Amino acid sequence: MAANSKGRKSSQTSLLTYLSQSVDDTTRNSVRGTGASPRSRGVPRSVSQQHSSFVEGSIVRIRMENFLTYDSCEVTPGSHLNMIVGANGTGKSSIVCAICLGLAGKTSFTGRADKVGLYVKHGCAKGSVEIELFRSIGNLRIRREIHVANNQSSWQINGENTTQKMVEEHIANLNIQVGNMCQFLPQEKVGEFAKMSKTELLEATEKSIGPPEMFKHHCELKNFREKEKELENSCKEKP
Repeated sequence: MAANSKGRKSSQTSLLTYLSQSVDDTTRNSVRGTGASPRSRGVPRSVSQQHSSFVEGSIVRIRMENFLTYDSCEVTPGSHLNMIVGANGTGKSSIVCAICLGLAGKTSFTGRADKVGLYVKHGCAKGSVEIELFRSIGNLRIRREIHVANNQSSWQINGENTTQKMVEEHIANLNIQVGNMCQFLPQEKVGEFAKMSKTELLEATEKSIGPPEMFKHHCELKNFREKEKELENSCKEKP
């Protein structure tokens, strides 16, 4: 996907984690909306064509209303490599923030404003983000409405009111981890990512791409090793 939109410059890596699961440089999709005057370029594809090659948990649609730089904007990623390009101040970072907050991520994960109400467009009482995730049993639509007055959010799943905890459970079942910098890396977090130790990188990678039991088994192995060291030291101390 190549498009111009309104916002600050963002890390492409952040977007590629969620908007793409594999690479195909022939795939292009669109960004369309108002407020950011986006310009879309690409090859139109039917819904059935778009969804035929998506993997579980892939983002198929992002919609923003009164969110940061956007009045109204909808992004429809493709199933392969997606890139959002544009000059500084054209809205790329706004889409990154929408992905994070729409997937129940903490504001601290974006490296920007610490209060969720500050992500609502200036002058508006509320804003919203809706993210649609591909599932073979039926897509999951998550909507977060942000209220400026009380700095609170209300949630919906497939049009039904729900809680943030329930949203987090659905997202965890799809192994989406916006708090894991090996999956979601905004530009404001690049410096923090670079300081991660080899051990931290390994563990974050295991959580990101491995089966759920991989990290658990790794922790068990480390515990066994610690017990082994204790036994070795105990044997050395004996006369």
